[in-house]
Amino acid sequence: MISLIIILVSALSIAALIGLNAWLGGWEPSQVESLDDAAVRLRQDYLAFEPGDGILAKDRRAAIILEKGTGRIGLVAAQGDVLVTRLISPDEISGIEADDRVLALRFRDFTFPNTKFAFEAAENAAEWQARLTGDR
Repeated sequence: MISLIIILVSALSIAALIGLNAWLGGWEPSQVESLDDAAVRLRQDYLAFEPGDGILAKDRRAAIILEKGTGRIGLVAAQGDVLVTRLISPDEISGIEADDRVLALRFRDFTFPNTKFAFEAAENAAEWQARLTGDR
């Protein structure tokens, strides 16, 4: 009987903490504010990174920035309440699909999940697919 009471009190305490966190705004996902902010983040994490052309996803949850003079790609993506940066080369991308306004990237890096970018126009998805595959 005591074990059941301990389990119930623990479950109620955890539920109360989750509710308090949601009420205080702890469930707001992070966003990439602008391409400039994404470039600053990449320069902070990778000191030699020189940002070139880039694009921000429609939902502001990710940004792709090409590095000047190299084939490397800077990626800033929202993962929960933090922004994660990756510097990748085109050969680290195992698959790219452009479907209407969405560009889906699959990486060989098992620690980083697949990423989807929703753009304003279908042309943006096709253009960035060509850039990332080296067709442009």
